[in-house]
Amino acid sequence: MNYEEVIENIESRIGQFKSSGNVRIREFLKSVGSPEKNLKVIHVGGTNGKGSTVNFLKDVLKKDYRVGTFVSPHLITYRDRIKINDVEISEDDFVKISEFILENEKTVEEEHGRLNLFEFLTIMAIIYFEKEKIDIAIMEVGMGGRADSTNIFDKEKLISIITSISMDHMEFLGDTIEKIASEKAGIINENGIIVTNNRDPKVLKVLLDEAEEKQASLYYSYNLEREIIKSDLSGSEFKLKLDDWEDFSTKQIGEYQIENAIGAIYALYLLNKKNILKVDLEDIKEGIKNSVWAGRMEIVSKDPLIILDGAHNFDGIKKLTESLQNFKFNKLHLIMSVLLDKEHAKMLEEISKFTDEVIFVDLHYKRSSSTEELISEAKSFGLSAKVMEVEDALSFYKKNYEKGDLILITGSLYFVSEARSKILNYDYSI
Repeated sequence: MNYEEVIENIESRIGQFKSSGNVRIREFLKSVGSPEKNLKVIHVGGTNGKGSTVNFLKDVLKKDYRVGTFVSPHLITYRDRIKINDVEISEDDFVKISEFILENEKTVEEEHGRLNLFEFLTIMAIIYFEKEKIDIAIMEVGMGGRADSTNIFDKEKLISIITSISMDHMEFLGDTIEKIASEKAGIINENGIIVTNNRDPKVLKVLLDEAEEKQASLYYSYNLEREIIKSDLSGSEFKLKLDDWEDFSTKQIGEYQIENAIGAIYALYLLNKKNILKVDLEDIKEGIKNSVWAGRMEIVSKDPLIILDGAHNFDGIKKLTESLQNFKFNKLHLIMSVLLDKEHAKMLEEISKFTDEVIFVDLHYKRSSSTEELISEAKSFGLSAKVMEVEDALSFYKKNYEKGDLILITGSLYFVSEARSKILNYDYSI
């Protein structure tokens, strides 16, 4: 098979449901020698902030360790979901491991059905990491947690991090915050170590109940004393009290990235304190300082000022608007795409506090919201709305942009992954 044929095969698995209790992926891995048991894993779940947290962890640990990262969705190609340090899996390895999976899939297919897309990619990451003898695997949960394909690690898990939990994927995870939190809490393992930055009492009760049932230790990063020195378009500076007060900074913009950074810092601090990993405090500071996560509050142009942010649900939009209050700009020009299963009316209501116009991009996904519905909702919140392709939207704002304005491109992560390359290759010159 060639790379294109492998991608076609993988994408044909979209919509194939997971098996109860992850039996299918567990049985497959068992049939090929249980490679997952040779990994040391940091598991990152939650609703928002997972990818940024993974990236912070990787950028600290890569100084002294070979670090494998598995994230989703991809920004450019499927290969950028699976990396060792900063290098994505090669096409050759991607194809070879895919062929190996396809050859062995028959061992589970008859009884449990075909692997779905996410199971296939999870298995690929595990086999690749084990083959390459990495030191640490940082695995991002795809959706939920309890039934997620990554939730197959037991004694291999060093620590779990549960980032901000909010209403998302309700048709799969439940229609209350407690039900969603319960699914996310499923990554807590027996006698495990968990760090969370959640503050919602309803969420915390669910996490604590799960931790107590499994005799796991739950640590709250929000309990750490902190002082935010600044948070603007140049990045953030903050103080954090660990053993003593320590100074940190990050190039990542947005106050919510401070929270993600603190979650990663606390997890690394605990791993070092418990002698599970050796992580120097100065290395933590340096890694956090230089970490950059594409597509999350990313400045893709300074003149004109263009920010790209995958705020794909209401909680993401809320955190985005909280950050906008710290940024200095005259007028906000908004380009947006939202998936059907999101709370798009609430998202538009929130962002309408900062602009009076929006251009929607229809990327023609099956899960994309109707542009007619979005326009109707936008108008109900006083927004003038149009529908354009990305390049046409940029051209439109290019004519209307004035010094001191901000062009914000936001919405679904699928929009970010597909639109980013077009945005970066566009001629922004005014």
